[in-house]
Amino acid sequence: MGKLYSSLPNSFIKSVLEGENEEIVERLLEFKKLYENETDKDKKTMYKERFTSAFWELYSDILFKIGTSWFDNIPIQKRLFIRFGILDLKYLSTEDQEMIKSIPTKRSQSDDDVYNSVYYVDEWISEIGKGNIEASATDEVPRKKKKEGVNVIDKEKYDRKKGVLEAEMVSLRETFRRRQLLENDVFNSIKKVYDFSRMFDDVNEDSYSVGYTENEESSLAASIDQIREILRLDKEISLSKQRIDKLLEDIKKLEVMNDEENDNNGGYEVDANSIKTEIQTVRQMVKMCVGRQGNHFPALVSSMIPRSNLRPNFRENATQYIKDIWKIDPTIFERKTRSSVLQIVPYILLTPGYGNYGICWEPFNKYNKVSSKGRLAVPVFAKNPKDVIVMAFGDFRWNMAKELAGYHWMEEGITGDYFQYHESIKWKGDLRSKFIYDYYLWITKESEGIQKLEKEVRRIFWFKLPFPDNLKEELSKKGYYYQDLYKKDEAKKLSEL
Repeated sequence: MGKLYSSLPNSFIKSVLEGENEEIVERLLEFKKLYENETDKDKKTMYKERFTSAFWELYSDILFKIGTSWFDNIPIQKRLFIRFGILDLKYLSTEDQEMIKSIPTKRSQSDDDVYNSVYYVDEWISEIGKGNIEASATDEVPRKKKKEGVNVIDKEKYDRKKGVLEAEMVSLRETFRRRQLLENDVFNSIKKVYDFSRMFDDVNEDSYSVGYTENEESSLAASIDQIREILRLDKEISLSKQRIDKLLEDIKKLEVMNDEENDNNGGYEVDANSIKTEIQTVRQMVKMCVGRQGNHFPALVSSMIPRSNLRPNFRENATQYIKDIWKIDPTIFERKTRSSVLQIVPYILLTPGYGNYGICWEPFNKYNKVSSKGRLAVPVFAKNPKDVIVMAFGDFRWNMAKELAGYHWMEEGITGDYFQYHESIKWKGDLRSKFIYDYYLWITKESEGIQKLEKEVRRIFWFKLPFPDNLKEELSKKGYYYQDLYKKDEAKKLSEL
């Protein structure tokens, strides 16, 4: 290693830099020293930019190794560097060091969908490299290694077929469930008639004069209609099974995986260029989370960490914040199929360092709109950690609705209603940004009965982004506008019965 590295005492920063590219390490240490010692404002800014550039070179190099080989053996110092941007412990107060030490570094085994959807950057790149998670959508097409017997250009068709298959399977399960419920109803109706009207110790001529009661006749008549519905559902199940068999046959021809284990995991082989592209994508996510006017200094420094009563977005904290927001917006993760509704929690990537925004990178895989997970990014350290997650969810809501509506996004769904209202008042500006801010007010203020939204926006959100019923009832007692919306909501439910 170089002269500057060799002069370092045994320390956290030396462990981070150990074994890395000598040229990058020396450049990083040189600009770090110049930045720390410079007093001239203009020169300090120049050295800060050069230090930042060297920092991200090192960051990308370590991430590339994580994506291609030795994630499980990564030293804790390098892991903390990637997750939080910690380069030199002298930048952090003892209090902040203790806070970070208290965070679990290993992912726990859990059945919690939210917890399992939250990733630190090192874990994310590792999963991308292993092929367990698809690379994020970018303008560049991710390249996969060609496996024996596999035509890589069929990957898009394969993804589409898999998406249709998953939707068909969900539909089949729901239809089967409905048939079972009807079968139980019919069985119980007939059993009830038999148990209470046709049970005699002896059959005699008086028995034949005993007819069905009015309630029994009604019950049997209803059973006839239910049997017809059972037969209809049975036919639908048969047709669904035929479609599934055809899809399975098509997928087998397009199968990307060679062995059964990879097939079950949905993995694929990713080449080095795809990992490099994903690292660039992560870097872009970090920039977007910081924002144009934010603090882009990459190394974690105590003086720059926003102070808040809320805990930073470490995995365990972020998981709880997500659940808290989900309770207020219970339909946010809903994905509707023909006959059922899925709850699909998107991936949440925790970006290192400081940030002012949460973002939605993509609401779903464009080749599988039915069951693929979206991708959101939120900074670990923010002035209000929970608020940036709310922003990310607002962005997710907007992108999801817009992508599903396609060319009709200005006419259909919540984006259509929102667009048309702002057209009517001749509003000028970035509609997506305003929607995200309005969503933020909806979740943080309106949910508590604090009126912050325009009347028409409140109405749109009330019906298109509904609060849970108990919260709506509670809000109806807090003001005329909520009371009026609640009454209209109840009337709408009655009309749909």
